[in-house]
Amino acid sequence: MQEINSSEDLRNFIEFTTGMEESEQQIDEQQIESRWDMYITEIEGSKALVLVDMALSGIAPLMEYNILFGLQIGILNPSEDGFYTAEEQPKLYEIEDRAVDIFTKEAPCRFVATVTSGGSRIMYFYAKNDNFLAALVGKIAAEYGEYRFDYMMEKDGPWNFYYNALLPGVLEQQLMDNRRIHDALEAQGFDLKKERPTCHWFYFENGAKRRQCAVRLMAWGYEILDDNFYDEDVVQAPFGLKAACMQDMQLDTLFQKTYASSELAEEYEGIYDGWQLMDDGDHDAE
Repeated sequence: MQEINSSEDLRNFIEFTTGMEESEQQIDEQQIESRWDMYITEIEGSKALVLVDMALSGIAPLMEYNILFGLQIGILNPSEDGFYTAEEQPKLYEIEDRAVDIFTKEAPCRFVATVTSGGSRIMYFYAKNDNFLAALVGKIAAEYGEYRFDYMMEKDGPWNFYYNALLPGVLEQQLMDNRRIHDALEAQGFDLKKERPTCHWFYFENGAKRRQCAVRLMAWGYEILDDNFYDEDVVQAPFGLKAACMQDMQLDTLFQKTYASSELAEEYEGIYDGWQLMDDGDHDAE
């Protein structure tokens, strides 16, 4: 494992962990190794737990897999928030493993996500054709007669559902990155409770809104590092703002800072673009 001995090592480690330098090179579908991640969101007023294969982002659509297929499994004893209980989890995981085996081998399909919400768990696949999907639903339903199964299928060659409904939004992605960074640092034995100078980025559509946000950040105790840069790559919000604060790397802190920064940016129709550790004692963030 990579050793972390300095602030610079830590900054490089975080950039590697978040995947900011990942290649977007196209590769063969059979060579794509799944990279599952999870986030919580809201769907039609209900909490939803989404588990999605992030490895396909930027690679999909996969050639020939142009049928979106959803297998719905009714949870027998859902919790108050519509999720499964710890007692029922093993059986649902067993059904899921069996469904993946059946549909990936006999359809064939590519398994891309599960969404748990409102007392049901929906497994999403992309299939090459719909010739055997309905029959295979009957096959798995016969094996687990105590559960209620339903399904849907529709053409989706561009994988619009994957990109627009299954992948996390900006805020969800930032929270996922926070959790991944936290877990990786914790595994390294890093002192998560120590406060360190951290730079946060914001972008706005004009200078007036940038200044208003800067005033709010200063009231929160942030130091404004740069409120006069322009990034033409951020087309709709090119007026950038960098602000620094002292914070630890505990998960609650990372989540709180991300939620608060995102909400503040939204107040001024801006974008919160995340954070990066600075060198201890150095307020020149890259």
